[in-house]
Amino acid sequence: MASPRPRRVPRLLVAHAAAVAVVTVLLAVLASRPVEDAHIGAGLALLATLPFGLPWTLGLLLGPSAWATATVVALAVGCAWLNVVLHALLRVHLRRRAAARTGSADVAASR
Repeated sequence: MASPRPRRVPRLLVAHAAAVAVVTVLLAVLASRPVEDAHIGAGLALLATLPFGLPWTLGLLLGPSAWATATVVALAVGCAWLNVVLHALLRVHLRRRAAARTGSADVAASR
């Protein structure tokens, strides 16, 4: 049996998680500062967060405008982190499937 290959660093997953972490911190900092009028910076940060949570954040665009700011921020950030978790689970699934495929090919080759 061949020795297992060394595990590669999941660069795309790390970059995805880092981008979501930066946007999460930015949005949390901007949304936590109270202002008397519209907070344009927090709105732009929220718009930057929405693509990281697609397709789950499409509901936020259609949601009622009466939702509290904290609710919208929590949903946007939660959806973005849900996609990071799904990305990691997909990576694990594909690695297991590839390992099973090469394992069955090794068994067939040894016969």
